[in-house]
Parts: sequence; C-alpha cells; structure tokens
Amino acid sequence: MRHTVPMKRRRTAVVATALLTVGACTSQEAVPDQSSAPTIPPLTTSTTSLPATTTTVAPPPATTLVPDTTVPEPATTPPPTTVAPPSGDPTSISTELFGGGDADGWLYLGRWTGNDWEPGVDGGNVTEPSISDGTDVAIHELDVDVIDGSANGSADACPSGRTGPIISPNARAPQDPGFGYRSIAFDADWPTRPRRVEVVDADVPAYADAGVAAFGGTGIDASGGSISQLTLADLDGDGDTESIVVFDGAGFSALLVIDAQTGESITAARSIQTSTLAPGGGGDEGSPAPIITPNDEHRVLDLVDVNGDGLMEVVAHVYVDAGDAQIQVITYDGTDVDTVLTAGC
Repeated sequence: MRHTVPMKRRRTAVVATALLTVGACTSQEAVPDQSSAPTIPPLTTSTTSLPATTTTVAPPPATTLVPDTTVPEPATTPPPTTVAPPSGDPTSISTELFGGGDADGWLYLGRWTGNDWEPGVDGGNVTEPSISDGTDVAIHELDVDVIDGSANGSADACPSGRTGPIISPNARAPQDPGFGYRSIAFDADWPTRPRRVEVVDADVPAYADAGVAAFGGTGIDASGGSISQLTLADLDGDGDTESIVVFDGAGFSALLVIDAQTGESITAARSIQTSTLAPGGGGDEGSPAPIITPNDEHRVLDLVDVNGDGLMEVVAHVYVDAGDAQIQVITYDGTDVDTVLTAGC
C-alpha cells in the first residue's frame, strides 16, 4: 500500500487526449526564455535502446545557435515555492513502473530496485512484476492532474499475450494511430511532480535549428522538420528551466533536452527512416518494391520523479508501427541524459 502522499492530488477520471498522428513522424507542444549564444554538444547517450528497425547515426559536430525569439512565459500558476530542492537521494524501496494504453493490462516497464534500474525485459529474460491486488498507485499523464488508482487482477498487456495488472481507471489509447501508451503508473510516497510542468504552444526557431543540427552529417535534410511537442520543467531542480523538444519530419524524429536559458542542447533520442528493396515485383515493371522501415515517433508522456530523488525523469513514448510501441524512461542530472528503462510489446 502507498503511504499518504505529501502532495494534494485531485482525483479525476478524465485523461487528457494525447494526439499521435500516423506517418513517419508526429508528436505535440511547449518552451521559455533563452539568452546568449548556445552550442550543441555531441550526442551523449547510447541509442542501443532504440528498436532494431531504426538506424542510428554518429552525433553531429558542435553547432552554434543564435536565439532569435522570445518565448512567452507560461500563464498558469507555479506550484508552491516551499517544495524542497532535490535531495539526490532516491527511495530505498523497490518501485515498479507500468505503462497504460488501449490494452486492459498495463505494460510492466521495470523497476527502481532501491539501488538501481531493473528493466522488465533484458535481452530474452522477462522479469514479472510483484504488484498485488489492492495496491494503490499514482497515474501520471502530461497536462493532467495526478490520478489516484489501484491494481486489481491482470489481463493481456500485449498482442503476444504478455500480461500486466489491471489498473483503474484505465488509460485510454492515443486518438491516432490507436495503439500505444499515454500514461504511467507507480506507487509513490513522495511528491512526484515537485516542480511545475508546462506544455507550451510556441514556435522557437532556435529550437528548430537545434533539431536540424541533430541530424547533421547523417545525409538527412532535416530543414523541413518542425517542433511537434514542447514541454517545460526544471528537471534537475537548479532553478533553470529545461525545454524537452520533439522535432520531427518525414523520415526522422528526435527528442532534445535544451537548457532554456543557455540554449545548450542534448539529443536524448534520435531515429532515421530506412528503406530497402525487396526482391521480386511490386515496383514499376516488376522492379523490386521498396520496403519502408518506419522511424520512431517520439512523444513525452510526462515529466515526473519516479524514484523519489527529487529529479524529474522524462517518460517518452516511441511509436514504431501498429504492432510496436515503446516507453522510455530518461534521466537528466543537469549535464547528461541516460535512457534507464525501455519497454514495449
């Protein structure tokens, strides 16, 4: 059972709709002020957690960005300033994480063991969760108040028959394409949103430039890409806001963490669409038909502290095709990003 959460939660049965569009790329919105001439450092995280169907490339060289716009300040009221700064000390209690979508059973992502991150699936080894009926959990979704939920029973969480707990209220599926995830749930006795999270609809050319630069040297012309989702939060609690940017276009997608004050950008995840020629007919006059391998489409599900250390993790949805969607948990310590959990059917 979960202890009383020191943060007031408002129960709501309404889960905000997260738009996810079919195609080579899609996502959503958000960002704040910038100053000085920022630079884009090399890619600092491993991309081995991306689906095998994607092609990853070497990081781009350092690129200088010159901010050319001012992002309006979010209009909503920030949380109380009495929230303590990050302790940096995570909970010593094992905490299991689950992703919810259109299946009745929630997908087991993995756990914080009290010492380290343990994936739900590691290679061919599948770890079963230990959650029991009646366990209280907090359900999180971007731009929605935290929802009190509970686990009772189990059901299929994947088309393959992999099961997971039934958590009520259940998360609805993304509107389009219909299969995927939109919420995460876990047991917690700490403020899971210690600082304000804001979704912003703004056009920031400097951030789009950072997205283009993320594909430098890959042979991909990303100049036609755009920001499809922009989310703001002080992830590491140092008083400076980070902008979590989804930048994508036809055949490519990237998730960036950008310091909104300096403009320094880190590529947290990136993928490129690939195509090959299939033997046999299908093309013009019996020529080989192209086989398109869809690229990842990134979407932030929430920015939330999932292990109690006061630092906020980026929980991102990665959509590959109608039968393959993933959730990634990405940490940020003020300097580097690291994908600590990746799970999908």
